[in-house]
Amino acid sequence: MKNRLFVASLLALSGATALGGCAYTEPAVVPAASPTVVVAPTGERVVTYPEGRYELRGDGSVASPYYWVWIPRGATPPSPPPPPRRLQTQ
Repeated sequence: MKNRLFVASLLALSGATALGGCAYTEPAVVPAASPTVVVAPTGERVVTYPEGRYELRGDGSVASPYYWVWIPRGATPPSPPPPPRRLQTQ
């Protein structure tokens, strides 16, 4: 009787150990950091860095929205590209 109880206990313990390792939890989802929005003050249309500068182009209208252009240091600024196209909603 003792031997049978010992074997049953050993089997139960082995089964619990084997099944206990099968637990799975979903990894925590960390939301991405929201981008920082920088609004250029009136008159500040150039932001300078050691590697070059950003120039704010456009006039803020629907036809010509604001957009930033990166100009590397030492480069001659090209002619302004056309403003980004806006999708027409109907």
